[in-house]
This record gives sequence, C-alpha cells and structure tokens, in this order.
Amino acid sequence: MDLSGYVSICRWNMAVDVIFAEPLGCYVEVVYGGGGRLSYIRFLRSGKQLPERKTLPASFELEQYFEGERTGFSCGCDISGLSQFTLKVLGETQKVRFGETVTYSQLARNIGTKAYRAVGRALSCNPIPIVIPCHRVVAKNGIGGYSEGVDIKERLLELEKKYAVNNI
Repeated sequence: MDLSGYVSICRWNMAVDVIFAEPLGCYVEVVYGGGGRLSYIRFLRSGKQLPERKTLPASFELEQYFEGERTGFSCGCDISGLSQFTLKVLGETQKVRFGETVTYSQLARNIGTKAYRAVGRALSCNPIPIVIPCHRVVAKNGIGGYSEGVDIKERLLELEKKYAVNNI
C-alpha cells in the first residue's frame, strides 16, 4: 500500500483513521487536524482491502451511524476556511433531520436566497459529508448531485430510510 499521502499528513500533525462502511461498500478516511477536531472525511473506493484503524471519536460515531445506531454527531469539527455563505448553507443543512430530505431550492429559501445553484456549489465544498448531511439535499425532480458520487448519496439515503423508522 502506498503510504505517501499518510506521511505528508503526519507532517502537519494530523491523525487519520480508516473504517469500512459496509452499507456503502467502501472505506471512509476520517482526518483530524492538529487541534484535535474533525477536518475532513473522504470516501476511498479502492479495490484493495485496507487495514481499519479506529481511534478518533468521529470514527466510532460514523461506525454507529452506518449500523443505524446514531442519527447525529457530537464530535468537534473544524470547517474554518470556508466562505460565510458556505458556512451558512452548511449550518442550515445540519438542521435536516435523519431520514428526511430538503430540496436545493427549499434550502436556499431557508437561508433567504433564491440562488439554489449557489447552494449546490456550497454543498460541494463540504469537507465532512455525513456529519454535515449534504446527502439529504436533493433536486426538485430527482436526487441531484453529490461530491462523493450519486451512488454514495443514494446508499446514504437508503440507509437512513431503513433506520429512520426505528429512530423516530
């Protein structure tokens, strides 16, 4: 396995976990920054089996989410460096409950704008998908896009639909 990416991350005082998300059929990389806060989540679609490492709070919370035992997250996050508009969009996105969806245009109206395409662009900048549930924002006439791929978005929505009944 090529660890060059991990070596460069370690230089910046970051911690990295890798967990397997069975419902998604892929690995999830969980990265904490130097301040001990969740910095980003990335989906790894490697055909290879990777060693799992679970030491960070978000890794355990994500694992519980994938097992239908968690509907929200309490881990500290660092999403600094994003524009004020993006932060506003992501903040509103966090209000969308587990198992529910909202359209891009509804989300835009909720933050006082008609610019639903700008909302979509802001969601594509989300460094911590699932924790900030941008997958719950859908198009008026379909599923819409997703930075991690529409197939992942569909699986996340299916997972939440399956477990939402038990968590209401």
